[in-house]
Amino acid sequence: MTRETKTAGNDRMGVWMLLAVVVITAILFFWTSNHYQHDKPGPATYVDQNGRLHVLGITLGETTLRQAETILQSRSDVALYIYPAEHPKAGMKMEAFFPAIADHTKVVLLLDMDQATLRDIETRATVPHLYPNEVARMNLAPADSSDAYNRVIRELTLIPNLNLSAAALQARFGKPDRIDPSDPQGTQYIFNAIGLNAVISSEGMPTLHFQNPPQPTTLSAPQS
Repeated sequence: MTRETKTAGNDRMGVWMLLAVVVITAILFFWTSNHYQHDKPGPATYVDQNGRLHVLGITLGETTLRQAETILQSRSDVALYIYPAEHPKAGMKMEAFFPAIADHTKVVLLLDMDQATLRDIETRATVPHLYPNEVARMNLAPADSSDAYNRVIRELTLIPNLNLSAAALQARFGKPDRIDPSDPQGTQYIFNAIGLNAVISSEGMPTLHFQNPPQPTTLSAPQS
């Protein structure tokens, strides 16, 4: 065997060994990534002892918008919205919109502000921008925008980036307390224990609306 033949053989062996290392590394990388994504549990959805709902790591009635941005690892777009009377949200609302969190799910947070405060903010906001569905959006004055980040979240709406079935809802949240197919927006699935109203429609994206469940009323002791 000549020196050139031996050198060529060694070169080919080196190439094959390098290729094998690359392939094995790639397999390990994809297996590890896939294993981590499937095994990593998401934040639990539950109601604590104070009656506050925890969803996506956010505690309704406690977590502020600033804290929510840290939890969701995303920036929000905050604005004042005026919904027409025939809209399901009818009225004036301060909402923070997250275009896409980690799994491309859209999130809308309703901030806890009374109507008097909202009307005061309206006087300093920009001229309303009217959408085709007659919802008006008003951008906030700088001071009001800064204040919004310290406001507590009252309600949370998820708009998943996938088709959601009734079976998937039940697998995740259990059997619904009520199913209402008469809503024009789609079929509603009501889960009283966690304050969830899920809407599934064949024509639009599903929505999952969370709010703190109503507290049970306690009967006072009869007067003697």
